[in-house]
Amino acid sequence: MVNLTMDASSSQSLTKVRTQKRPDSLKIELLPIPEHCVPATFGQELSNQINVGFKNLSYCVREGVFHRRRRKILRQISGDFYAGDLTAIMGPSGCGKTTLMNILAGYTTKDVIGKLLINDELRNHTLFKKQSSYIMQNDHLQPLLTVHESMMIAANLKLDSEISQKEKKSRANDILEAIGLWSCRKVRTGALSGGQRKRLSIALELLRNPQVMFFDEPTSGLDSSTSKQCVMLLKQLAQEGKTVICTIHQPSALIFEMFDHLYAVAEGRCIYQGSIKGMLPYLEDLGLRCPPYHNPADYLLEVASGEHGMYIEDLVIKSENGQSQDWRRRQRDTLQMQSIEHIDRMMRNGVVTPVRAPPSNFSIKKTFTGQTDSSKKIQCFAKTYPTSFCNQLQVLLKRSFLMLSRDRTLTYSRILTHLFVALFIGTLYFGIGNDAKEILNNANYLFYTVMFLMLTSFNCVTLTFPSEIPIIIKEHFNSWYSVNSYYLSVIISDVPIQIISTLIYAIITFYMTAQPTESFRLFFFLIICILISLVAQSFGLLIGASLDLKSGIILGPICFLPFTIFSGFFVQLNDAHPYMRWLFHVSYLKYGFEGLMLSIFGYDRGKLPCSIDYCHFVYPDKFLDQMDMEDAVYSHCIYFLLGLTIFIRTVTYFILQSRVRR
Repeated sequence: MVNLTMDASSSQSLTKVRTQKRPDSLKIELLPIPEHCVPATFGQELSNQINVGFKNLSYCVREGVFHRRRRKILRQISGDFYAGDLTAIMGPSGCGKTTLMNILAGYTTKDVIGKLLINDELRNHTLFKKQSSYIMQNDHLQPLLTVHESMMIAANLKLDSEISQKEKKSRANDILEAIGLWSCRKVRTGALSGGQRKRLSIALELLRNPQVMFFDEPTSGLDSSTSKQCVMLLKQLAQEGKTVICTIHQPSALIFEMFDHLYAVAEGRCIYQGSIKGMLPYLEDLGLRCPPYHNPADYLLEVASGEHGMYIEDLVIKSENGQSQDWRRRQRDTLQMQSIEHIDRMMRNGVVTPVRAPPSNFSIKKTFTGQTDSSKKIQCFAKTYPTSFCNQLQVLLKRSFLMLSRDRTLTYSRILTHLFVALFIGTLYFGIGNDAKEILNNANYLFYTVMFLMLTSFNCVTLTFPSEIPIIIKEHFNSWYSVNSYYLSVIISDVPIQIISTLIYAIITFYMTAQPTESFRLFFFLIICILISLVAQSFGLLIGASLDLKSGIILGPICFLPFTIFSGFFVQLNDAHPYMRWLFHVSYLKYGFEGLMLSIFGYDRGKLPCSIDYCHFVYPDKFLDQMDMEDAVYSHCIYFLLGLTIFIRTVTYFILQSRVRR
């Protein structure tokens, strides 16, 4: 690879900054680093550091019913975020700071105009993603996994397969101990506090030691002490030479002073880029004087919102829309040192949980420009994910089965529901299967079986799968695994539970209702029951991947309710209007109902005993004729249901792929 360097003046200046040492009294003790590990430190070579820049960046969104109106979010802004600096992007709501963060992180790529730079050269998006991570505002974690399980699963997905399991475990344990989560390593993530969840989200991404870290409002929803603790951790990560960039909204004065670099945005343009200490003199040059004992961060937001007059144009011109470097300071000021010392003292006194930046093991050195032939060749053959597809599938299957074993709704409730309903239906229709008098009730039982298996299979997935989408999006964006491996793991892991539940219901009701005991009839009956449940589960996956939970509950029944009337139970094919008969041939409920009817009454079943004086349907073939199923073929039912299952799951895969990438 080609090593990237900055211009000579910038290199000398930055080298001077990186080699400055904090007073010993203010140092935060890091974890001991093994002798064979070489951490990424404050004094590492600049070629290993990543400075993020952007020039003339613009972004528009389309609005209106037909998306004809365009609204500008970012307007020709520029900026530079250096390695070793803790950078804050600030601005009032709707100013474009989150949009800017999404673009810099690569989360938003469509309709972006301008240049994204790494060490003053155009960046290669694919290679950049391998050394960056994005911790979003909402901590999307698997609630049924413990802290240590989450770390080990992430380690097996994010670290190279060549690294031994012992080293991965050691790395995970070091990080947990460093950020103060070792004591709750056996606690499920759903039971963690807000600050613990935030630290765990950071810990998961630190496993691969990214050089660039993006945080979307990391202190959102946290109390004052926890916010200080979180920002202190980010500060330590920056001191190790990482580029740490975060959006933040109305920080306290103490937290505000801890940032090295401030990038202020208003109306999609940059109004200030520089140090925290330089912000107030910068504003005073335009006659904007911050009142005494007033939080400078609050005052900046008031200015950006226009509460003190229309100064935005003047500020944009003064900052050259982010290109001016006049107000960037290369040293920490006294207030910042006092802020760090204050939080350090709180940690030593036990007011907040002590957190430390973990040692930077497994450092991965890469370059990020894609302009040369050699880097293009590397990109073509580079792995998109740290581990192979097979390893991803193995780890994700293990995670899925572990969560299923603890999920009361998706596993235990589903099995118990099928068991109790089977006993109830078996009692209600007890012994009807071998009596011609009860043949209509037997048909009612078969149709109820179709509806019950369809509804339970559909609802279980529709109610649970949408909650997985944000987790998939976060983990896939940070290059944990591919959509292919995740989707295949979901299908493989959930199918056994669904089949077991279906078999429990089908076998219990089959024998309690005294259906014919021929083994082939039981086999045919079970096959159709399983296929019905798989088709309904496929529709549930489709709705869950396409819509959110609320929309899925409202629109989901459209998948099966219109086809209920065309199932052959309420209206027979020959009785329907000629223009409506084609709907019978596309109704999967019809094929499911026909398959069950044929398994019970078909294949030349003999005369049924009659317990009363007269039974009209003594011969099952006559009853099938009455139900317009004289020409039904069992194999056609199998082919249709199996083909529909494969088709829907394939469509679901492409929808999920599109949604995750979008």
